[in-house]
Amino acid sequence: MRIPQHNDLYTSRLYITHAIYQAMEPRRAMQQYHALSFHMSKWLDWVRNPEEGLFSSEVFRTIAKRFWGSELGADFSTYDGKGLAAMMIQNRETIKECLVVCDYLWPIQDQRDTENHLGDPAFESKVLSAVTGNDISEEELNRVGARVFNLQRAIHVREGHSGRAFDYPPERRFTDPVKYEYLNTECLVPGKDGEVISRKGMTLDRDKFEKMRDDYYEHRGWDVATGLQTRASLEALDLKEVADDLEQKGLLGSA
Repeated sequence: MRIPQHNDLYTSRLYITHAIYQAMEPRRAMQQYHALSFHMSKWLDWVRNPEEGLFSSEVFRTIAKRFWGSELGADFSTYDGKGLAAMMIQNRETIKECLVVCDYLWPIQDQRDTENHLGDPAFESKVLSAVTGNDISEEELNRVGARVFNLQRAIHVREGHSGRAFDYPPERRFTDPVKYEYLNTECLVPGKDGEVISRKGMTLDRDKFEKMRDDYYEHRGWDVATGLQTRASLEALDLKEVADDLEQKGLLGSA
């Protein structure tokens, strides 16, 4: 079998949520891809051998609801819910990188030994609290992730990234149908209510991507028309000085 090009791994034509990372991130966002693709490999094991596999479509939906905002995060027949899922994954993966914990193990989203196989979404905050002696909740830790990500975004905009006009995945994702993906040659993904579907032969839908990107901006509190951050969104993360700097340079979006 011919090994696909490196850029075809984790393709957004197959894993729709990845289109946001390809559009937003300055480099290949491997840790964000892994947040979904590691689970996909376990789900594929269940599809191929349901008697021995533990990671069923039901488990996938349970994890999506708790870690990614809704069960729609595990339904790849629709673009709905992917803007929220992308934001939540970005925040958590950003703080994971700050904590320097292993990408292959964290966050611990699934467990073999729990009844519903759901992991502990607060485990990172519990470990950090134990190490530092300061009580830090899951919500506080995720807020730090959002703050770091927004600071990164502000730096990129300051250095020439012009918001919405730049927030686009590679054009071929919209034009070249996906033929296979390494270790998922049939391009299988969970669809509505966990149904096993294939996205083989599909491309990223341009109009649906635009709506998904709008949804993502809205969840971030950014200006949907320009993709630029707003003063309100930055000040909510204690980044007033950053908002002042961007406003002075004419790089702040409308409220």
